[in-house]
Amino acid sequence: MDCRPSSFSGTEGAVGLLHWFEKLESVFEMCECPEARRVKFATGTLEGIALTWWNAQVQILGLAAANATPWNEFKELIKREYCTREDIHKLEDELYNLKMVGSEIEAYTKRSNELAVLCPTMVDPPYKRIELYLKGLAPEIQSHVTSANLNNIQEIQRLAHRITDQAVDQGKLPKRISATATATATTTLATPSESKRKWEGDSSKGSASVQSQSQQRKTDSYQSPSQHSSSSHRQGGYRGNLPKCNNCNRHHSGQCNKGRCQRCLKMGHEAKDCRSARPANQNQQPQQPAP
Repeated sequence: MDCRPSSFSGTEGAVGLLHWFEKLESVFEMCECPEARRVKFATGTLEGIALTWWNAQVQILGLAAANATPWNEFKELIKREYCTREDIHKLEDELYNLKMVGSEIEAYTKRSNELAVLCPTMVDPPYKRIELYLKGLAPEIQSHVTSANLNNIQEIQRLAHRITDQAVDQGKLPKRISATATATATTTLATPSESKRKWEGDSSKGSASVQSQSQQRKTDSYQSPSQHSSSSHRQGGYRGNLPKCNNCNRHHSGQCNKGRCQRCLKMGHEAKDCRSARPANQNQQPQQPAP
């Protein structure tokens, strides 16, 4: 289980079943699973309707006999269940008519290998497999690969890949559209609209920020003098030790002079309204409050 085998539920289709076989056989090699235990291990990864199908087989054959089924026989058994005859006919037609598109040799080879596993009667003996593969190659490279007279499908596929690359370099075939190039093109096409959305988002944020700052400046400009005074004090205006007067909102000691005439030193009026004949003695002037 540390090799992380794939599961199969019976809803993945023919190709999903093929991929399940491939993953399991890879796990068998990694963990050196003996032939006698492969079916027991594989059926432990079944889920859903596939597990229900296998439980029915166990009831018919018995657990020991079911687990002792050879791996290749088990593969044929489960293929008959989840690859119907109609599905097999469709896959056989696809394999017979499979063609290489442009310079996409990788996609052609991959699909050809998948269909060859699912349609074994069409590729046995091996020369049928080679004929089908050569028949589907692009005309620009087909004759070159055929003239090599190779009798091994792996060697033929490697040669087809090399000749395809040469044909692309010579301009006989279009450039290959890889998954990376497709993703890059998709990103490039999406960039303008994404950039526009990003710019609009940043602009709205910037506009909101500017508007907020403008509103703050207007609010500050309409503050009352006392608010400005309080603001200046909050910003560190007075740093002395004199107490703050609750009457005039200033820092000083002694009696507060707010409302006292600076001409006659009397309370109740200001100097501009003073009717005193002469100013008071300057020596009697009270102490001025600290700024």
